Amino acid sequence: MGNITSQGDNYFLRRFLRARQHDLKRAKEMYAASMKWRAEFGVDTILDDFHFQERDAFISLYPQGYHKTDKFGRPIYIQHLGAINYKKLEAVTTEERMIKFHVQEYERCARVIMPACSLVAGHHIDQTFAIIDVKGVGLKHLTGEVKRMLSRIMSIDQNNYPEMLGHTCIINAPSIFKFVWQAIRSFIDPKTQEKVEVCPRDFVPALLKWVDAESLPEYLGGTSKATLLDDAGPWQDPKILAQVTCPAMLSAH
Repeated sequence: MGNITSQGDNYFLRRFLRARQHDLKRAKEMYAASMKWRAEFGVDTILDDFHFQERDAFISLYPQGYHKTDKFGRPIYIQHLGAINYKKLEAVTTEERMIKFHVQEYERCARVIMPACSLVAGHHIDQTFAIIDVKGVGLKHLTGEVKRMLSRIMSIDQNNYPEMLGHTCIINAPSIFKFVWQAIRSFIDPKTQEKVEVCPRDFVPALLKWVDAESLPEYLGGTSKATLLDDAGPWQDPKILAQVTCPAMLSAH
């Protein structure tokens, strides 16, 4: 699969093999397409040269971010899908900048957050644990703009960051969610769908199977007082960051 680069170590390359069921030809094609995309998108320098000054305003309108680690040491990614207010987002930023921020966060996760988590856990961490809150999700969230943006994001994720998702818990699913889920499932590959768990109405026990209470935000039934704006986790510890080889973005938040 070519020379091992800073973005192509053994763990990185193995993700592409797993994503294509260890079919070497298909994995090579996927990897080559991803390297082409990285070059065209400017991904290798995105941690340094993209500045998302509207981050806090964006997160207030589309709450999302990393928050501590699960019981396996994986970073927890929380997203409140039902809170998206696309019209207000348009007043804060553009779709292209939203996509760039999304890619930048994936790069930060791969190059800063996961290495920090690996140091703390004492073993290699290369996947996340996600909590997707769909409270309030309805047909209003299936507008053309939202579907287009989510489709673009999911395509980028699946084609360029394969096998980074360990498990997803969907919480606060309303009765109409099954129709929404059917609509967005077409954007998600079958292997990823298998990692998705739709939690019961009382979701706290389900989350606590994966996450210790002190690593779960209070509003989700845990005891952590940190918010998504805080970006709380071992990647904020200067002593740990000093051991992370990538210097970019270490103090961005």
